[in-house]
Amino acid sequence: MDFEGFKSEYINQLDEVLRNIDHDDFEKFVSLITDAYENGRMIFVIGNGGSAACATHWVCDFNKGVNVDGSPRAKVVSLSDNTGIVSAIGNDITYDDIFSYQLSNFASEGDLVIALSVSGRSPNLLNGMKMAKTKGCHTASVIGDYDGKLKELSDVCIIIPSKNYGVVEDIHLIINHIITQYLKGRNMERLS
Repeated sequence: MDFEGFKSEYINQLDEVLRNIDHDDFEKFVSLITDAYENGRMIFVIGNGGSAACATHWVCDFNKGVNVDGSPRAKVVSLSDNTGIVSAIGNDITYDDIFSYQLSNFASEGDLVIALSVSGRSPNLLNGMKMAKTKGCHTASVIGDYDGKLKELSDVCIIIPSKNYGVVEDIHLIINHIITQYLKGRNMERLS
């Protein structure tokens, strides 16, 4: 296949997958985030690899991109970002607990933990969500179509109907941009 054909196929796949995301799940997801944001709760985002990079991007857009003078400030943290603590827990305890250990320190009842994953099966994400439940946090995830167990541990789960890691990770960021730009628009309306 030539590049132009591949590019067209990828874009068509991305478009089709976006159009087939469950609308009700997306609305519930936005509602959980909006509630946590407007009530000053912590929002923790967790992920591995490309999904960890997406989590970092979410932090940037929520902590800066949503802000309008006079609006509430988001409190969003990616638990993948501190390489010192991630490597210490991975080395001294187990990599499977890099998120659950941090959540045991930082999470409080009513906070929100969001897992981003392609497979929805990573042990460290599953353990993190179990700890979140123990701490009384709300849980949400955005996962690829692999029947991952994150769905069972999430109050709300958006299943991206694709097994293509690139498409799933692209949509992690598209979902972020939809939500953050929506929240910024709401802030601008309220303060105008």
